[in-house]
Amino acid sequence: MDGETGTGADPRRLFIAAALPRGAKRRIAALIAELRGTAPDLRWTAAGNVHLTLRFLGDVPRAGTPPVEAAMSAAAGGAAPFPLQLGGLGTFGGRNPRVLWLAVDAPGLHPLADALDDALAAAGFAPRDGAFRPHVTLARVRRGARSRAGPALRAMAAGAPGPGAAGAIERLELIHSTLAPNGPIYRVIASAALGG
Repeated sequence: MDGETGTGADPRRLFIAAALPRGAKRRIAALIAELRGTAPDLRWTAAGNVHLTLRFLGDVPRAGTPPVEAAMSAAAGGAAPFPLQLGGLGTFGGRNPRVLWLAVDAPGLHPLADALDDALAAAGFAPRDGAFRPHVTLARVRRGARSRAGPALRAMAAGAPGPGAAGAIERLELIHSTLAPNGPIYRVIASAALGG
């Protein structure tokens, strides 16, 4: 594992993601490019920002980063790399959806997420809030446009096929997310290879 540690109390917004293979990123970028013109009220995920979150941690003081890195390393060390399958599209938000996502499936994904949750709990972090629903966020509805964008999102989710197999998950990444007016800026601050 490589990492960045600090001793100050200034918190950073962190999450742990399964690193997507290049093939998956290319297919997701192509899918976003294909869908981009079909709904003007959406804010699309930048190609460099597509990710598969295993656990969102929120604001973590810099002094809390080493235990997160240790938990991530422990979970990754106990899992072997596994193939990733990209699925169909779905939405979050009910009748007026707010998020368009791409389903992902992989045989080792839920056990890895559970191992990560256990390691984080042992390090003193609160349990996951809700069930683990693996997905890659493709777009979010712009503020104030939910009722207009809903039909287009539902049509996309119903009509677009999933891209299929796309490489393997081989490492976890600890990502620092900085919120900015044009969308979040992500920076990998540590990584851990599956299988040690």
